[in-house]
Amino acid sequence: MNWLNELKVAYLNKNDSKLNELLDNTPILKTRDEMFEALAIMEQITEYAKSQKEKLGMEMRKLKQTKNFLPKQDNSQRLNISF
Repeated sequence: MNWLNELKVAYLNKNDSKLNELLDNTPILKTRDEMFEALAIMEQITEYAKSQKEKLGMEMRKLKQTKNFLPKQDNSQRLNISF
């Protein structure tokens, strides 16, 4: 399978590690059609990466809010149930 097809499959499967690997090893594209096709796919990958970044940011904010909501643990108030 050629690089462009592998890139499409990795994008459709949302395979982040494969996308990174393929983008790190971008070949020299020979035809104008290949270049335009690669550009279109890379634009979609960029949008996907932005949405993943936004999702991660939201999850991190939720975790921070939860952490701030929960009371701080004080070691002196622990229950000792050892026999």
